[in-house]
Amino acid sequence: MENIEIISVHYKTPEYIYEQYESVRNFYPNINYRVIDGSDNGERYFEDLEKKDVNFVTERFGYNIHHGPGMDYGIKTSNKDYLLIIDSDVTLIKPIIEDMIKEFKGYSVGKLLTLNSSGYEKTQKNYKGDNNFIYSYIHPYCMLINRNSYLEFKPFIKHGAPCIESMIDIYNKNKINLLSNFNIENYVNLRIRGTCSKWGYNL
Repeated sequence: MENIEIISVHYKTPEYIYEQYESVRNFYPNINYRVIDGSDNGERYFEDLEKKDVNFVTERFGYNIHHGPGMDYGIKTSNKDYLLIIDSDVTLIKPIIEDMIKEFKGYSVGKLLTLNSSGYEKTQKNYKGDNNFIYSYIHPYCMLINRNSYLEFKPFIKHGAPCIESMIDIYNKNKINLLSNFNIENYVNLRIRGTCSKWGYNL
């Protein structure tokens, strides 16, 4: 655990982070935990958590950095080799990191989807883009990723599927063996479209 950091990108839904914080600390009381706060309303969230927890840090941008760029920043500025990235509207229901590490193959482990180049699944209604559903995609709502491996491919972007350019790059370089599927649903609760249902994607 000394070489792992938890990263969560936040935007004006502090109640979600407080719930997440409690769930994380239930299982990982001392792990490094950083919130990338893109709230643009002038509020200074989570100062109380920072005061009581030396391993919890909030980085405040003062503008909406967005999910993809926020994750990219968190990964690139981490001093750890592995990052557990969890959406702000995710809570843990049991320990997850140890079992994710068992499945890890090099780049990331999480819920594996198959998307087209626009970031849509074939099963989505009125999907956009081409009909080539060929790209393996680890969903970032809960993923364990290796920092050095991340830096070898294109970064996460401001997009409804923020990892799509990275996953296309991985596919084009014949490196999909670095991606591992994991039954995330057995370990976390996800508030579906929690933040975006309040504030939208603003893409």
